[in-house]
This record gives sequence, structure tokens and C-alpha cells, in this order.
Amino acid sequence: MKDEHEPEAGVLDGEAVEEMSVAGDDAEQPYATPPRDPSKDRAIIAWILLAILAGGLFLHYAAVIAFEWNGKHEAVKSLEPILNAWLPVVSGLAGAAVTYYFTRERR
Repeated sequence: MKDEHEPEAGVLDGEAVEEMSVAGDDAEQPYATPPRDPSKDRAIIAWILLAILAGGLFLHYAAVIAFEWNGKHEAVKSLEPILNAWLPVVSGLAGAAVTYYFTRERR
């Protein structure tokens, strides 16, 4: 005798359910890349941060020289807070990246 509360095969909550086929060995497998060595990425990040630091310092001092040359001493004074804001951030990031790159465990 069949229990009234037991759902029929292929029926879920009163709606018919189609059976799903499972992909076999002949189905296409998703493409996966092999794991990469992150040391190249670390080196690129370290060099980019060093380039940002060097470029920013160069632009700052070029602006200071240009303003002083043209006699705009007040503009030079307004550049000081800008340098004091970005230099610690960028130098901290560059220092951390370079330190991590050169002190990581060799494999």
C-alpha cells in the first residue's frame, strides 16, 4: 500500500520534474589554466610602485623649480601639504612591496 504523503517519482510539489543528465567523460571539460608563479606579479607591482614614487617626486620638484623660477613663492608653499600627504603613503606601499618581493621564501 502506497503512502499518500510520499511524492511520486518525477513529481515535486505537484509539478513534473525532468530528470537531468549528468555530463559524462565525453563532455567538454571547462578550460582551466595551470597555477602561476606569483613572483612575476610581485616584481611588476614593486616596479610600478617605485615608478610612481620616482615620477611623483620628479613632478613635485619640477613644479617647485618652475614656480620658484617664475617668482610664484606662494604656489611653492601650497605644494608642501600635497607632498606631505602623498609621499608617506606611496613610500610605505613601495617599501612594503619591495621588502616583500626581496624577502619572500625562495622555492
